[in-house]
Amino acid sequence: MALLQQDLVPASGDSLITFDSDSNLEWLSLTKTVNLSISDVRNGAGDYTTTHGFRYANGAEVQALWTHAGITRFAPSQPVPVPDGNSIGIKKLIDWMGGATSYPQTGTIQTQGIFMVPPLPGHPGVGQLWFFTNNPGGSYATTDILPNLPQGVTPEDYRDPAIASYLVRNHMSPAPPRNLRVGG
Repeated sequence: MALLQQDLVPASGDSLITFDSDSNLEWLSLTKTVNLSISDVRNGAGDYTTTHGFRYANGAEVQALWTHAGITRFAPSQPVPVPDGNSIGIKKLIDWMGGATSYPQTGTIQTQGIFMVPPLPGHPGVGQLWFFTNNPGGSYATTDILPNLPQGVTPEDYRDPAIASYLVRNHMSPAPPRNLRVGG
């Protein structure tokens, strides 16, 4: 796995970043944007798109993250059982990135994150990870277009306590040490 957990605030222990060394992208924990609309995020809620330089991921970037985590099953229609490594990758991303909703009655843990669908600027898709506690081999990942919204609600203003945002930025390399010369 080419993924590492890192701090958003250096040396804070917050573990809010999942760094994908294969793509050189840093992913913000989904827990930080749960129940925020696209407008909320773009207008600076949490300072993630402003101060911290995150942007909405696109579908190809989300798919690459999942592939780099070892996820190989991308829809419920693929044959079951699948290699257990699939469930390991899904569980790892859910543990690291959060934003999960648990449904104990069905033995399901699900995380959902909004991403942007090119070439339709501003059109949101939803990436979902499904982990089945009673059947880990049946776990899968899927993408879809943001579902039908309540009448009068635009995609930009839609918020849901079970949906977060996939925010990404290029890897922030630490500044190289400076050589300071004292004296002449």
